[in-house]
Amino acid sequence: AKDGFGFDQMKSHDFTVNTARMMISLLAYNLTNWLRTLSFPTTSKGIQIRTIRTRLVKVASKLVKSGRYLHMKISSHFVYDHFFWDVLARVQRLQFN
Repeated sequence: AKDGFGFDQMKSHDFTVNTARMMISLLAYNLTNWLRTLSFPTTSKGIQIRTIRTRLVKVASKLVKSGRYLHMKISSHFVYDHFFWDVLARVQRLQFN
């Protein structure tokens, strides 16, 4: 759990601040595990948080508004675009089921 979530960092001398930071880190950890369990392909369920950040969060894109719609334009050089769109489609299917 320390790998990538900041559990090993206590940046304040105040106990309350450190407790709040730990709670936010635990929330991020649980949400990431929920996302991994419910919407990742079976071959990718064991990947670590650094890989998840690289494939899903660090995406060079632009949000474009056209009429009433928003479109996300991903860079044509993005290596993990198939994985990104696959996970996004799985999340959208979970949204209304």
